[in-house]
Order: sequence, then C-alpha cells, then structure tokens
Amino acid sequence: MDAVAVLSLLDHIGESHQRMIALADVLDWDGLDGEWRRIHPKIVELQRFPLDQLTGKERTQAAKQIAELLESEKRISARVSPWMEQVRPLLEVFRKFPLKSEEASSEHS
Repeated sequence: MDAVAVLSLLDHIGESHQRMIALADVLDWDGLDGEWRRIHPKIVELQRFPLDQLTGKERTQAAKQIAELLESEKRISARVSPWMEQVRPLLEVFRKFPLKSEEASSEHS
C-alpha cells in the first residue's frame, strides 16, 4: 500500500467515524454496530501499514487525520459509555438467567 492509498483509507475511515458519531447522537446502536462492522476491517488494514514509511507532508497529513479519528472515537465513546452503564444490569440478568429460545418454549408447551 502506498502513501496515497493510506491517506485515502484514512479519509474513508474518517467518513465512517462521522457516520458513527451521527448514529450515536441519535442513539441508533444497531446502526452504529453495523457501521463499526463495516469499517473495522479497514482499520485493521491500516494498522498493518508502517506509517513511518510516509514522507514529511504525507506523515503530517496522516497525523492530522489520525488525531481527528481519535477525537471522533472520544465523541462516540461519550455517547456509548453512559448507555452501556445503563444496560449493564439488564445484561447481567440475562447472563444469569438466559431466555429460552422460542423452539425450546414451544417444545415444553
């Protein structure tokens, strides 16, 4: 992957993060999860590229884009974390007392 591809990938990831911010702002957790699943492979791809191979101007641009991504992740986390704290007790109940599937319920009827 060359520098142009890396910067383009960073743009693509940034656009995805902006969509995730918008989804988090309206508390669309399913949409946020779907967007994360779509972009995560690209983030993994980016992590495989040694950014020290970028030259001066490219490195400056990449650093700026990465800083923006980190800020976006903070904004997303600021929305997700309170929600997770609210649902944690409910999830714990489901973990302790799992719901039976519809098939299992109908077999016992």
